[in-house]
Amino acid sequence: MKWFSKNALLFSAKTCLAAFLAFYTALELNLDKPAWSLTTVYVASQLYSASTVSKSVFRFLGTVLGGLFVLLVYPATVQHPVMFSLSISLWVALCLFLSLRDRTPKGYVFMLAGYSAAIMGFPDVTQPGAITYTVISRIEEITVAIVCSSLVHSLILPVSMRGMLEQSVNVWYQNARKLCSELVTIIPRDKSLEREDILLQMANFPLNVETLITHLVYEGDAARKMVRLVSVQYQHLSYLLPTLTAIEARLNLLAQQEIRFPESVAQAFAAFIQWLEDSDNLCDTQQIQQQLTATQQRLQQDWEGQTLSAEESILLIGLLERLMHFVRITSAYHNVSERVSEVTVRAEPGKAAARATKHMDIGLMVLSSFTAFLATFITCLFWIGSGWRDGSTAPMMAAVLCSFFAAMDSPIAPMKLFLKGVVVAIVISILYATLLIPQAITFESLIIILAPGLIAMGLVIANPATNLIGLIIATQIPGFIGLGHDFKPDLVLIINAAVSTLVGIAVAQILTVVIRSRRPAWTAKRAVRKGIRDLIQFVSTIERGVATLLTRQQFVARTLDRINIILPRQRSDADAELTAGGNLITEAWLGANCFDFYIRHRELLEAHHLPTEALFHELNMFLKRRLKSLYATPQDALLQELNQLLLALEQTAHADNRVFQPLFHLFNIRLSLFPTARWPERDSTIALTS
Repeated sequence: MKWFSKNALLFSAKTCLAAFLAFYTALELNLDKPAWSLTTVYVASQLYSASTVSKSVFRFLGTVLGGLFVLLVYPATVQHPVMFSLSISLWVALCLFLSLRDRTPKGYVFMLAGYSAAIMGFPDVTQPGAITYTVISRIEEITVAIVCSSLVHSLILPVSMRGMLEQSVNVWYQNARKLCSELVTIIPRDKSLEREDILLQMANFPLNVETLITHLVYEGDAARKMVRLVSVQYQHLSYLLPTLTAIEARLNLLAQQEIRFPESVAQAFAAFIQWLEDSDNLCDTQQIQQQLTATQQRLQQDWEGQTLSAEESILLIGLLERLMHFVRITSAYHNVSERVSEVTVRAEPGKAAARATKHMDIGLMVLSSFTAFLATFITCLFWIGSGWRDGSTAPMMAAVLCSFFAAMDSPIAPMKLFLKGVVVAIVISILYATLLIPQAITFESLIIILAPGLIAMGLVIANPATNLIGLIIATQIPGFIGLGHDFKPDLVLIINAAVSTLVGIAVAQILTVVIRSRRPAWTAKRAVRKGIRDLIQFVSTIERGVATLLTRQQFVARTLDRINIILPRQRSDADAELTAGGNLITEAWLGANCFDFYIRHRELLEAHHLPTEALFHELNMFLKRRLKSLYATPQDALLQELNQLLLALEQTAHADNRVFQPLFHLFNIRLSLFPTARWPERDSTIALTS
């Protein structure tokens, strides 16, 4: 966004208006610290009206929850400063843990509940009679601010998120379509950076779309209808990434083995390319699906007639199956897209699929929470031990800083940026307090003095590249100046607050460096191992015959979520072990094919006395070895079991064509584990060829 674009100017003007309206209302209501209202407006205000309302609601709930905790623990611990500090520090850590578990904007409620308790509890800990008033006053001032910001951004030229959501989903699909077109027309030897960029964008889209959906529900009934429809699109589009990588893998393998397309496959492939180039017109979607299905049946017949080898037929059928997946996803996307574009009161929203289970790195969450606890508690001990009256700002700032950046792999860089923003805010606050604000004797003159600076900060916040630094400066200045009813800032109080703030930031940064900071590759490798552990458990349920279609869907959803976590970190932080570990796309297909091979055809396999116990044993052994070392490769014994079972299934399939389907899925399992192994020869020594 440009500095002086229409949206940036509009946002800055509306936020400045809401800030002055909140500040004036707080003064008229004789609230204790009206500066809190001004600060909260800049925290809650967003470029879009729906996100402003949603963040305001989350902030109100978090503030109330934090205030209730302070009122609960204060009477029992007020006579014991260390116990009170310990209670607040533990509360900050607990709330941060709950916030990290959510992984949606709603987690802001718990994060705010944590450090709001520190903000409300620490300043008046030496005045037992004032704590209730402080908590109530804080809630009142927050309420005034969020009401003003929500009303201003919602009523004065509101900026809708609906177009942004629809555009985000559309770009997601268009990127996939572009990549698919490149894959089926050009097979590059080396993966291009443009291709990698598209894959990374596709990995980031799910989180972006979920965030937009969370905010958009606050934009009204029509927006909520759209959310329900887009949720259906989202569920389909999340399968694009593994589908495209599977298409690429099949095409590369066919090229490496120099397998030429039979005439029927060449015609179906050409029809698919033509359909893809004109996929906005879905008149031929059903026709291309029928052609792909008919070609698959023709390939199976060619194998049965021994005019095509089992390896060639299964590889080609697998390619057509992946193309069919892409067609189904595209068809579902366009069907829902038409309904999104025609949202009316009478629109019947499609039933959204169950929300995917999210990846949770409990160890990293505990580490982040422990760091926040330690930073808050150590700065509390420093405050208590020093007897510094204004030292309460240090634990408050430590709690805020450790909570705010806890979701990042390495929070050090944004923490340094936060420090720069605070230093700039301190300098500006001193200039305002000593030179400008003393000249203000009325509210109108105060507006004239503050307006240029607040509008400038609004423009900085509106620019994505400078959003964080602008937000830091804009929210710190009112706190440092401490504007009250007399418009007379206290320079000594500002300096004390500034020093205390810097102490809190320093302690938070040091502890984060020592305890919490981790490389992106470290986080990604933990996600890979968690995915492998999940695959082991899923394969165990398959072997025991208790896996269901629901457990398959849940496994795939969890694995796809981890893939979206791993891919960006693989790109940003090269690591040999992570490269060897992969990105779990192979594991997603491996688990799905194991289910399709055994659970869907269990009775058929048992009827033909085709044993699978040895296969699952060897597979389990390999996965456990890989869990210990991501460098582990499949053992020869696993390949031997796969080959023996492949040959047995091939022989049986000639007598019973129903066995061709489990043969197809077993070959896909072997393809995931041994991608370069050729079809086994009978009565020959089986060797690892990968």
